[in-house]
Amino acid sequence: MAVPSIVNWLSNTIDDGDVDAALYVAEVTQHPGCITIAYCPLSEVNRLESFPHISRIRYITCADPEICANRSSLSLKDCWLGEQFLLFQLSEYREFVLLEQSAEADHYAEILKLPESGASRFIEWIVETSQKIFREPQLGYRLCLDSLVTTSRQRLLYEKIKLEWSKDES
Repeated sequence: MAVPSIVNWLSNTIDDGDVDAALYVAEVTQHPGCITIAYCPLSEVNRLESFPHISRIRYITCADPEICANRSSLSLKDCWLGEQFLLFQLSEYREFVLLEQSAEADHYAEILKLPESGASRFIEWIVETSQKIFREPQLGYRLCLDSLVTTSRQRLLYEKIKLEWSKDES
């Protein structure tokens, strides 16, 4: 099974990677002043606020007019890439916590502690960056991959992808 990773994104082998999905920002129930950035298949979007760890959705790509005007849908693999980039860029705000779930399974999540001043601007930056990533895929994915590609194997795969994109542009 190909789990999400940079190599699997570049190889287009992420399980269910082509499923229509959305990236979202949500307030975390048990952690006031914290948000989570995550993604889910579109089929789960209407249920998000019923998840025990989510108190309120602050942003979701499938309702963003700027993204929807340019794209009919986003894939799960691309939402994963956007999530990874955002978490990387906001790493100084990251915390790793156990969220309360059902008795059968524990659910760990990375959350972001909102700054004490400027929380609204913090969310706006996430929205603007998401729009930048998803409005024009090749430019947005280059933005993400230029930051996230770190190993020689990833770099070789990324160079192949950039060559394909160059051919598509000509």
